[in-house]
Amino acid sequence: MYEGKYIQTCTPELALSVGLNLRYEDRRETEEVSGLCAEASILESYFNSAYSVYFEVPNGKAAGVAGVTPNNCVWMLCTDASTEYPHTFVREAKRWVNSLLNPYLMNQADMRNEAHIKLLKLLGFTFVNYHVYNNVPLIQFIKPCAIPLH
Repeated sequence: MYEGKYIQTCTPELALSVGLNLRYEDRRETEEVSGLCAEASILESYFNSAYSVYFEVPNGKAAGVAGVTPNNCVWMLCTDASTEYPHTFVREAKRWVNSLLNPYLMNQADMRNEAHIKLLKLLGFTFVNYHVYNNVPLIQFIKPCAIPLH
């Protein structure tokens, strides 16, 4: 799994610090879908993950956290700092996603969270199904990852 200048292994403390400073759209999405407050939701995601990472941007601010569960469910929650250096953030997120050895990655996203929908497209995810849950318009996405060895 890729770690670099702006990506490091996450800790519960780092996850909580991001949870306390989420973008409005990320807070709304995680609270409305999970039914938990954002801070509890981000910690639950952290503890349910096989591995997770913490993103910073060049000015040292926390940009977000992301992880992958044992069943290939990828997730990411961001702060407003993720928009301060968009090219750096997308480049680092792409490096991380492309370094994962999972056979595929999947999840769903709130269609109102335009920044995440755009990021998912840039990261190479394919949108496969639309549905509504708790009055939240969700779009499922998937990406094949690891190249099988013969």
